[in-house]
Amino acid sequence: MQLLWWLITMNRMAVRRCPFCATVRGTGPDTGGTVVLVRVGASLERFTCIDAQAEQLTGFDQRYEQVQPGDYSGSFLAAESAEVGVFVERTDRALHQEGAGPSGAVSAVVLAEAPPTGARANGQDFRAGDVLLVGPGGSYDAITGAGAAPAVFSLSIDGRTTLPIAPLANRHAGSVRRVADPVISDRFRQLTRHVVTSWEAAPGSVDVPDAAVQVLMLDLLTAARVGSEARRSSLELFRRARADMVADLTLSRPVNEIAAGLGVSRRTLEHAFDECVDMGPGRFRKLLRLNHARRLLTEGSSTVTQAAMASGLPHLGRFAADYRTHFGELPSNTGHPSRIR
Repeated sequence: MQLLWWLITMNRMAVRRCPFCATVRGTGPDTGGTVVLVRVGASLERFTCIDAQAEQLTGFDQRYEQVQPGDYSGSFLAAESAEVGVFVERTDRALHQEGAGPSGAVSAVVLAEAPPTGARANGQDFRAGDVLLVGPGGSYDAITGAGAAPAVFSLSIDGRTTLPIAPLANRHAGSVRRVADPVISDRFRQLTRHVVTSWEAAPGSVDVPDAAVQVLMLDLLTAARVGSEARRSSLELFRRARADMVADLTLSRPVNEIAAGLGVSRRTLEHAFDECVDMGPGRFRKLLRLNHARRLLTEGSSTVTQAAMASGLPHLGRFAADYRTHFGELPSNTGHPSRIR
């Protein structure tokens, strides 16, 4: 333990921060003695399909469900150096997001722009002054409101840095923790603004401050106020119920029956859903069905009737009305996903 803290202290002594967006300059081996900014290729794409946008976060195996009705429009900025990935996305509709961090990386998530309706992650409120620490393989379920702009910094734990990133990150393997630290959050958001500004100055590439991300990640991993994981019982119950729903969307079991099958009361199940995704199980299942129907129609291999039936929505008139209300178009008008560069 003393050796670990000695390494942390010595590496911090070799680094001195300048006020410019928490950029790091120093004489240590991690900074090369001078500047730490690395210009790397980047892409900025705009999307009208949530599935196409969800695929952009490298290694996270993400899946989105559109929660809020209306036409969807989002964007995704991605840049990756040898050891650091920086991803900034924008959404104009509330989304349910599920996924898991890469097994060979530790990640930090901040809200570059916080939505007015807020956000939740693994059953906890997620605010502008928070940072989500996603350990290697850590899984998450999040609800982000319209107007959210989450920024993700992903750092390889197999990199060449002499900072003790890997041993600290591995302590958080399989977990996602909320760190309520406005100072660290603000520094990550400053880095986000710098990356976005560098794109605007010269589209096609961005400045990725590798050493700054490494030091900030170290600060995050060693923060004294690392938050506890969400209540495991509610999160695990929500995920079990969601898995049952996804396994067969055509089943129309009442919520009471779903709860009984999981060995809990209806009230307990509703509390778990409210805590994790801020809605009841009935509404969540309907959103799963509508989003599933949209995926089938987007793929182009199903008719409207086939997509509705396969998604557990057999009343075609009601399906068409609900679909139009939620996605802003009739199911017969849904085509292939649009991507606008």
